[in-house]
Amino acid sequence: MRPFGLLAPAGLIAVSVLLVGPSGARADEIGPAQAQALQQQLRDWVAGLLGPSAKLPEPPWQVSAEKDHFVIAWPIPGLTVPAGKPEVTANARPLDGGRWSVDQLTVPAAGSFTVPMPQDEPPLSAQFGIARQDTHGVIDPSFASASKLHSELSDVSVKSEGARQKQEQRFDRYLTDISLTPAQDGRLDLAMEGTVDGWNSASQINGGKPVAVGIRTIHAVGRISGVNRDRVASLLAAAGGAMGALPPDLANKHEKTDLPPAVRAQARLAVESLQDMLSSVRLEETLDGVQAEMAGLGSLSIKRVMMGMGGEATDGRLHAWIDLALDELASPSLPPKVAAYLPRHVAIKPSLSGVQTADLRKLALDATEQGASDDRFASDLAAIFSHGGIELGLETLSFDLGGARIGGTGKITVTAPDAWHGVAHLEAIGFDDLTAQARTSPELQSALPLLVMLRGLAKQDGERLVWEVASDGTSTTVNGLDLSKLGGGDKPKTRPPATRKPDQPSSR
Repeated sequence: MRPFGLLAPAGLIAVSVLLVGPSGARADEIGPAQAQALQQQLRDWVAGLLGPSAKLPEPPWQVSAEKDHFVIAWPIPGLTVPAGKPEVTANARPLDGGRWSVDQLTVPAAGSFTVPMPQDEPPLSAQFGIARQDTHGVIDPSFASASKLHSELSDVSVKSEGARQKQEQRFDRYLTDISLTPAQDGRLDLAMEGTVDGWNSASQINGGKPVAVGIRTIHAVGRISGVNRDRVASLLAAAGGAMGALPPDLANKHEKTDLPPAVRAQARLAVESLQDMLSSVRLEETLDGVQAEMAGLGSLSIKRVMMGMGGEATDGRLHAWIDLALDELASPSLPPKVAAYLPRHVAIKPSLSGVQTADLRKLALDATEQGASDDRFASDLAAIFSHGGIELGLETLSFDLGGARIGGTGKITVTAPDAWHGVAHLEAIGFDDLTAQARTSPELQSALPLLVMLRGLAKQDGERLVWEVASDGTSTTVNGLDLSKLGGGDKPKTRPPATRKPDQPSSR
C-alpha cells in the first residue's frame, strides 16, 4: 500500500464536496432547504465536469442539515461493515469569503468486500480495519486562497485472500497533506506529501514460499505546477462524453471493431484538452529501512530506496525523466565473499527530451481520426525527428562494485527511426583493485575477461580510468579506438574479396 494510493477515498470525496458550495451561506441559514440545494449543486457540478453526454445516475451522496453544518454521506457499494452504515461521511461548514471547512471526514472503521478476478476465478475477499482516523481541511471554491486537506490514520490492517494469493498488510501510522494554491494567470499548484510509518506485509502467491517485507518509513512528495482548470474540466467532460457514447455491448464484442464516431470525437476533444494543461510534474518516493525475507531462501536489506519521475514542457519542448537510487544493499543469507560484491550504492537517471508537444498532439489527433492513412502517420513521425532529433539521456549513472566506484553520463540523439549517434563518458576509481580481485576470487572469475578488455581500452587520468565512447550505429569508438577494427589481423590471401561482408574490415 503506497502513500498516494490512500489519497483516493478521502481526497476524491473532499474535493467533490468542497469545490462547490452555496456561496454566501451562513450557519444560521442551514436547514433542510439549504441541504437539498447543496445536493443539487453537487449534482450540477458533476454534470458540468462530465458534460451533457454523460449519463448520470441519481447522485450517490446524501446531504442533510445538522445545526451549524451540513452532513454529507457517500455510500460505498459492495462494502459490508460490522456496525453503522457502509459509507463515507463528512461535515461541511460555510466560512467567510466563500470558503468551506470540512472535518470528521471518515470511512468505516472496519469492513469487508470482494474483488472480481479474471478467468472465472473465485473473487478475492478482503477485510480492513482502522483504529483511528482524522481528516479535515479548508477549501476555497473560488481558488482565491489556498485550499488544504490533512489526513491521519493509525493502526491500519488490510487482509486479502483468493484462489492464487493471500496477503496481510499493516502499518502503524499514515499521514498525508494536500494543498491547492493559486498561481500566476489563474493557474493552480497542487502539492502532496505522504508518510507511512511501520509498514509490514506478508504474502504468498500460488502456494509458493511466503514472503515478508517490512519498511520503517515511506515518504512521498509530489508537485503538479501550473494546472489549467479549464483544460482539466475539458478533459473530464471529454472522458464523460466518451463513456456515455460507448455502446452497451462493446465489452461483449470479441472481434476487432472500430470505435463509434461519437467516441472518436470525444477522444479528439480529450487530446485537445491536454494542450497546456499543466507546466510540470514531479513525484518522488523514498523508502527507509527496507527488510525482505523469503522462507527457505534468505533475506536482504536496503538502507534507502528512492524512486522519482517527472516531466515539463518548457517552450513547448518535452523533457521527462526517471530517477532511481538505492543505498547499502546487504544480504546476511549470502556467503560473506559473495555479499562483499553487492553494490552499496546505485543511482541512475534516464531522460527523454527534444520532442515538441505540438508534434505529439498532431500524431494523437491523426491517430483518432477516422480513416487516417499510413502516409499521414509517417509524416507525423518524421516531424517529431525534424527539430534536431529526440535525445535519450543518461543524466546520472553511478554504482560501486567490490570497492571500485564507477560513474558516467551519456546521450543518444535519434534523428530518424533508423539513424542515431551517441556519446558517453565513463570513469572509475579502484578499477585495478577490482581486476586484481577477479584474478583470485572464484566469484569474479567469469567477469575477468571483460574487466581486462575494459582496462585495455581505458585512459589513465590521475587515479581515475576514463572511457570516452562515441557511436553512430555503424561504428563505435572508445577513447578514439574504433572497436570494429579490433581483432582484424591479416586475412588468408586465398579468400576471394567478393565474399567479404560490407561491414567486415579489409584484409590489408
